[in-house]
Amino acid sequence: MKRALAASFTVSVYDGEEWALKRSTDFEAITAEVHATDETTLRMRDETGNMVGSIYLVHGNEDDVICDHTDNERTAALVKGL
Repeated sequence: MKRALAASFTVSVYDGEEWALKRSTDFEAITAEVHATDETTLRMRDETGNMVGSIYLVHGNEDDVICDHTDNERTAALVKGL
């Protein structure tokens, strides 16, 4: 999330039932929503509102918390090394 925010992306948080947070740049609010779920989809958008990609997280999945992500350069850069 820090990388996405540093790139001036907004982050939306899907908790499996609804978009709990939409187009946020508030790290604490994003983190609070992520910690409230067992599975989370993060969707990033750039400054113009275009979708950058999504990252699917499964919490408690040990080293594989990031289970899937959009296959493009910008999203791959966000998850590289994590």
